[in-house]
Amino acid sequence: MTLPGQQPVTLPTGPLYAVALGGPALAAAGWLIATMIGQWGHEGRLPGLMAIGIVAVIAVIAVTLLRPWRGRPILAWGSLLIAASTGRIVATIAICLLLYSAARQPAAPLLFGALSGLVPVLAGETFVASRRFRQRGG
Repeated sequence: MTLPGQQPVTLPTGPLYAVALGGPALAAAGWLIATMIGQWGHEGRLPGLMAIGIVAVIAVIAVTLLRPWRGRPILAWGSLLIAASTGRIVATIAICLLLYSAARQPAAPLLFGALSGLVPVLAGETFVASRRFRQRGG
């Protein structure tokens, strides 16, 4: 007999990839609109879009490394998702800081662009995972 928290559960791979790409795509559209009406204008457009693109690439890599198609206990998924989210945030900020220092890109658009891309990815991933866990009764 398997305890409820120990049942192997897979996460829906397609929706996780959709969140990894769709969240940054929506953020990029919002970024374009914001830079057309905001104070950064043309100077902030490219750095912010680069940061959002970095978020998308890292999010796809993170989903692939998680291997959501592999069954794991819900308790293990919790730890893995927290580790993946933390790694995603650290990697994104590290690459943006590298762009800031090496390529002399403006810091504010890079960091705000990264934040605007990370928030929908983190929220969407949490929603997809929690929905699957509720379906499984964990």
